[in-house]
Amino acid sequence: MNDASRSPSGRWRILAPAVLAWALVASAILVPGCGRWLAVAAFGIGVVAIGCVRARGRAVVLRCAGIACAMLVVLGARIDALEQVREDPQFARTATSGRATTLDIELRGFPKTSIDERGRRSSWAPAVARSASGDMPVVLWFAADSHRSDSLRSGAEEPGDRSGDANLWGPGTLALASGTLVSLDAGSSARYGVRVTSFDAVATDGADSASATIRAVTTHAAARLRAGLREAAAAVPGAELVPGFAVGDTSLVPEHLDQQMRESSLTHLVAVSGANCALVVAAIFTVSGWLGVPRRARIALAGSALAGFVAVVGPDPSVQRAGVMAAVVLLSSFGGKRAIALPGLGLAVLALLVHDPWQALQPGFALSVAATAGILLWVPDVMLLLGRVFPSPQWVRLPVAVVIAAQFACGPLLLLVQSGFPAAGLVANVLAAPAAPWGTGLGLLALLAAPLLPEVSHACVWLASMPASWVVATAEVTAALPGARWAWPGGWGGAALLAGVEIAVLVAWWLLERRFGEHADRDPGAPSPGAPVTSGRTPWGWNVPRPRRTAVWIAALLCGALGAFLGPTLIAPTTARLTTPHTWSVVACDVGQGDALLLRDPGAPDTVMLVDTGDDPERLDSCLERFGVHRIAILVLTHDDRDHVGALSAIVDQVDRALIAPSNREDGDVRPVLTSLQTAGVSTQVGGSGVIDALGGLHWEVLAPEPGATPADTNSASLVLRVEAGATSVLLLADTGEDEQLALQRTGADLDVDVVKVAHHGSSDHDSGIFTAASAEVALISVGADNGYGHPTASVIEGLRRTSTTVLRTDELGSIAVSGDPGALDVWAERGASSEEESER
Repeated sequence: MNDASRSPSGRWRILAPAVLAWALVASAILVPGCGRWLAVAAFGIGVVAIGCVRARGRAVVLRCAGIACAMLVVLGARIDALEQVREDPQFARTATSGRATTLDIELRGFPKTSIDERGRRSSWAPAVARSASGDMPVVLWFAADSHRSDSLRSGAEEPGDRSGDANLWGPGTLALASGTLVSLDAGSSARYGVRVTSFDAVATDGADSASATIRAVTTHAAARLRAGLREAAAAVPGAELVPGFAVGDTSLVPEHLDQQMRESSLTHLVAVSGANCALVVAAIFTVSGWLGVPRRARIALAGSALAGFVAVVGPDPSVQRAGVMAAVVLLSSFGGKRAIALPGLGLAVLALLVHDPWQALQPGFALSVAATAGILLWVPDVMLLLGRVFPSPQWVRLPVAVVIAAQFACGPLLLLVQSGFPAAGLVANVLAAPAAPWGTGLGLLALLAAPLLPEVSHACVWLASMPASWVVATAEVTAALPGARWAWPGGWGGAALLAGVEIAVLVAWWLLERRFGEHADRDPGAPSPGAPVTSGRTPWGWNVPRPRRTAVWIAALLCGALGAFLGPTLIAPTTARLTTPHTWSVVACDVGQGDALLLRDPGAPDTVMLVDTGDDPERLDSCLERFGVHRIAILVLTHDDRDHVGALSAIVDQVDRALIAPSNREDGDVRPVLTSLQTAGVSTQVGGSGVIDALGGLHWEVLAPEPGATPADTNSASLVLRVEAGATSVLLLADTGEDEQLALQRTGADLDVDVVKVAHHGSSDHDSGIFTAASAEVALISVGADNGYGHPTASVIEGLRRTSTTVLRTDELGSIAVSGDPGALDVWAERGASSEEESER
C-alpha cells in the first residue's frame, strides 16, 4: 500500500484483542453462569501473560494477550452482573405460572410489523421492564388479530391510551403493558417475551421522581418532534422516506416500496446508522468552522449535537451503536488517520459490549463493526483510485467510496442472512449515495423547525422529497433489473467463498500497490538498476525472473478470484438454464413449505399463469428466472395463508391481472393481499365455482368454493381450479381438506386430469377418493424439506400409488417441470431423478 495507508505496527493491539473478546463473549452468554468463570480464567491468564512480558521484554503476542484478558475480566464481570438482573426470581415465577401480569416498561425502538402465516399483521417492539433488580430486556408481542397491532404502525389513537396520543409512541415511551411472560433463550437479546393484552402509555405527570419526570418530559418532547416530521412528510407526495432518513421511522413506507428497497439493498438508508450520526457531526463542524469557532469548541458542539440527535431518535441499541461507530469514523477522518482508526474501533467494540454483551450475537452488531472496519481500512485508497479513474471533487468521491468499502466488508456477512449476490445492490447504493445525505440533512432541519416554524419545516420536507424520490426511483429501477441478484450460495459456505474471493483481490491489490504504486517504496530486496536479473520460483515450481514474480502472483490471485466468482454467478446459472426444458406446460417451483406453480401452453410461451407465490421471494424469483418467466398474465391466489401469498410483493409489479379467493369468516374483510394488489394497480377478480376463462392457450374453470358463500376459514375458502395448459390438464386442489374434497366430488365436476397438485402439501386431511377421481399420471407435492408438520403423510403417498400415479416432491427433487403429451409426460427435476427413474417409483 502507499505511505498514507501505512500506520504504526501497534494499530492491531487493541482491535485484535477486542475481536477475540467479542468471540468469547458470544460463546459465554449462551451458557448462563459462564461469565464469572470467563472473568476468573482471564484474570489468571492475564497475570501469567504480564509476568512473561516482564521476563522476556517486548513480546507483541503476550501484550495482546494481556490486553484481551483485561477486556475479558471486565466483560465477564459485566455478563455476570446483567445475568443477575435477567434471572429476577419474581419474573421467573410469573413466567413459569403463566399468569397475566402488568409491567412498567419503556420502549427501546419503533414498533415493527410482521405478517403471520395467515397474512395477518402483527407487531413487536423491543423494550425494558422495570424490576427490583434493574432493567429487564423484553420484547412486546402484539397479537395478530389485535387492533392494537395496526395502531402501532399507523399511529392511530386508541381509547386505552392515557397519554391521549398514540401517535407519539416510539423509543423512550413509558407505558404499562399487561400480558403473559414467555422465557426466551439465554442468547436472546431479550430475556422474556410479553404477549400483550393491554398497552397504556403513561402520561408525563405520572413519574414518581424529579429525574423520572425530566426523562418523561424529554421523551415526550422528542416523540412530538418525530410525530411532527411524520405528519409533515405524510402531507407531501414522495416524502415517505424522509422520516426514515432523519430518525429511522419507516411507518410511512408502503409494503411494495419496502420490498423494493430490500431487493436493492437500500433499507439501511432509512434506518438510523453511522451515516446519519456522521452527517450531524460533519454539519456542525462545517458550519462552526465557517463561523470561526475554535476547534475545541467545535468538538464540544459536535458532541452535543450528536447527543441531542440520539436523544431525539431514542434509546434504540442500533442508534447507540451508530453514534459510537460514527464517532470512530470521524475521529479517524474516514480512515485517513490510521494511527487511531483501528484502535478506536477496538475501543468502540469493547464499549458497546460492556454496555450490552448480548449484542455479540446480533447480526446488526456484526454488520456495523464490519462496515466501520471497511470504511477505516479502504476508504482512503478507494477515493484515490476513484480520483485516478474519474477525476472529481472529494465531496463527490467520499460517499461513493464509503458505500463501496462498507458493501465490500459486509458482503460475506449478508450471505448468512440471505443467499445470492446483490449485484443491483451495489449499483443502487452508489446511485443513492449522493442523495441520502441531502434527504437526511433536510429531514433533520424539518424536524427541528416543526415546533416553531411550521412553514419552514414544510419547505424542508418538500425539498427533502426530491432526494427521497431519487432513492425511490433508484430502488424501483434496480429491483426490476434482470439479474438484480446473482446466484450465490448462502450460509457459512457461501460466506467463506466470497470472503476468499475478497481476500484474494485485497492481496493482489496490496502487491500491486507495493510493487507498482506511485508512492511505493522500492522493495529493499529488489535488484538495483543495472544489476543482473535473478530467477525465482512460483508456487507451481516454474522458474521466472524475480522482477516478474510479483506480476505472476497478482495474475494468479486475480484469475483465481475471478474464477471463484464466475463459478456460482455465471457458469452454474448458465449451465442450469441450458439444461432446463423450454417446452414445459407445468412447473412446481421449489419455494420450501409453500405453493407456487407455473402453467402455460408451450405453443404460447409468453402467456403464463402463476398459482400462488410461496413465502420466499428469493426462491420464487430464482424459479421464474430459470424458466424464463418475466411477465405473469394471470395470477391465482388460491387463499390468503402466508405460505401461498407471502412473496406477493416480490412479483406484484409483473402481474397483469389476478384471481383471488373470497373472504372468510375467520379473517373478515380486512385482507392485506387485496390491498397489495389494489395498490399495485392489478385488476382483481374474486373467484367462485362457475368462473370460466381463457387466455393465450390457457383455459381454466373454478370448481370451488360456491359463489357468494363465506367459508369458515382460509383453507375452506381455497380456490380449486381445473386448468388446461395446451394439451395437459391440471387439477389444483390448493389447501382443501377432506370435507371440501368430498363436496367437490358431489358436484359432478370433471376431475379427470393428467396432473394433480396435491392439497395442503400432502397433509393427512385428504379423501382418498379424490385421487381415484383424478386418475392423474403425475402428482405434484409442493413441500419443504424437513418440515415440522410431517408432510407429506404416508397415507397420501400410499393413496396416490394405489392409483398408479407418479409422485413428485419438491423437497426431494427441487423445482419440477412437466412437458410432453398426455399419456407420455416428460418430467424434468432440478435435483435427482430423470423421468424414467421417476416412473419406476
